[in-house]
Amino acid sequence: MKIAPFVFLLALGGSLLSVDVRMLESFFEQQRYDELERAISSLQTLPDDPSLLFFRGYFQSNPDSAVTYYGRVINHFPNSKYADYALLRLGQYSYFDDDFSTARRHLSRLVRHFPDSEWRDDAQYLYCQCIIAQGKVDSAKLFLKAFVQNVQRSPFVDAAILDLESLGGLPLDTLISQKKSSVGYSIQVASYKDFNDAKDVLYKLARVFPHVEIGERTLGNTKYYNVLIGSFESREKASRYAQLYIQPHLTEYKVVEYHR
Repeated sequence: MKIAPFVFLLALGGSLLSVDVRMLESFFEQQRYDELERAISSLQTLPDDPSLLFFRGYFQSNPDSAVTYYGRVINHFPNSKYADYALLRLGQYSYFDDDFSTARRHLSRLVRHFPDSEWRDDAQYLYCQCIIAQGKVDSAKLFLKAFVQNVQRSPFVDAAILDLESLGGLPLDTLISQKKSSVGYSIQVASYKDFNDAKDVLYKLARVFPHVEIGERTLGNTKYYNVLIGSFESREKASRYAQLYIQPHLTEYKVVEYHR
């Protein structure tokens, strides 16, 4: 009998499922998500392991179920391998549920307890978005300015600068020394022939995403109205933003190039 590399069956008066957690972690880190999801789905019972709890939450299509698994990770295994990522995901879910106070609590916990986390910058930017959503303009300016000045390599710096400008913050040349490229990138999430259809989607998305706008593109004799989110200086930054903030909620999108 051949045994799958990620599962070992042991006969102990019944079937006891034992899991090679390190292999599953390698699937996740190598972005072999299909293999990982199949392995997780094959488990009839879930061992009390923080990585497996996180993976189960990661593949949940139901937000409430995902939040339950992530909550178990941070409450019972606060220093585990993916606890910082679980906090970020909880912050994202709370943000998109308009529960900004809870989102800030999760994000603040990530920043405080995981100073070396790869998700620290992402948490700080989303924290700023929560403050903006709560209408605390002066506080938002302070946090955004600190973010731009202290986290210069984050893929969200461009978005933070635009936030500052829209809130009447400091001029662009006092925040960064280099000029922006003449080429920019945005995330296209929908395309319509009818402008009113595009406008309706824009109004809905503008409640949760910053900097939503409509762009025009003509193919042949047909004009299309594209719904775009964000403005980024590189394709990498746009893709990173999409992966973190758009992919959990919209299944179809693409990064597009435009001239400023």
